[in-house]
Amino acid sequence: MIRAASVGLGWWGKTLANSIQNSEKINVVMATTKTLNNIEDYCKEIDAEIAASYDEVVKSDKVDAVILATPHSKHLEQIVQAVNNGKHVFCEKPITLTAADAKIAFDEAKKNNKILAVGFNRRFHPNFMKIIEMVKSNTLGKIVHIEGTINAPGLWMYKPESWRSSSAETPAGGMTGMGIHVIDQMISANGDISSAYAQTAKVIKMGELDEVTSVLFKFTNGATGYLGTSIASSVLYNFRVIAENGAIEITSRDLSVMKYTPREGDIEITEVKDVDMCKNELEAFADAVNGHADYPVTAEQGIHGAEVFEAVIKSAEKETLIKI
Repeated sequence: MIRAASVGLGWWGKTLANSIQNSEKINVVMATTKTLNNIEDYCKEIDAEIAASYDEVVKSDKVDAVILATPHSKHLEQIVQAVNNGKHVFCEKPITLTAADAKIAFDEAKKNNKILAVGFNRRFHPNFMKIIEMVKSNTLGKIVHIEGTINAPGLWMYKPESWRSSSAETPAGGMTGMGIHVIDQMISANGDISSAYAQTAKVIKMGELDEVTSVLFKFTNGATGYLGTSIASSVLYNFRVIAENGAIEITSRDLSVMKYTPREGDIEITEVKDVDMCKNELEAFADAVNGHADYPVTAEQGIHGAEVFEAVIKSAEKETLIKI
């Protein structure tokens, strides 16, 4: 059993901790956050010890790993401190806000022989894993285009005083909290991305965050891509791979419904419900720590994803194509 410390017990930190309460591979045994009295009742519920500081967490011999659900700008410092104190790290995306920092983070983990896992939970749904299987088996043939949309009402969800409401922590609006998931899925399905052209907009004009971001991508292998993301709408998610032998798409917000439309033949619809993607990713992290399997998001993919993320932000700011 991997003994984990949850760092940053906001709504998402609690979501992660809740997902593994009954896990046989990893549990939260310690926690800390900015305001400790906010987590007293919750830590009693999950039977976790409260640490007075992050320093106490990483120096504790009661903890094997840390789960970071903290402001993005703090990730690099926290990762380096953890791995240098003998702790494995599961870090919510984005791992860092720049590619240079992402490389430092992964290099430090490797130097210390520690696992650094990035939290891309959509990688761990059976429907998406089936898409990757069909890509690798060449069932789909050559991919010509990938596209995805991911929206949520963050404009109304994020409290004005929250770090998530800061454009420094959440550049390009929905790209930071959501769009980066689709970037990772694109990289997983079709390899490296070579260029990005992005635009952002504020239509409702409530707060300082960009409300909508759209991006055109080119992949190294010649395929194209499109990503749209907004924090000013209802929850919406879809992901499509369009290839020479057909198109396969996930059409539901919980990833439960997948449709394959072959170039010839009948449409196939697959439905897989009640999947806990957070539990799946954290147990995959535990398996990697125990040496049972590699974590699916490689260091190279994590760093490249940060490169693409950074390129999107620069492209939107400069209103120009950015080569990656």
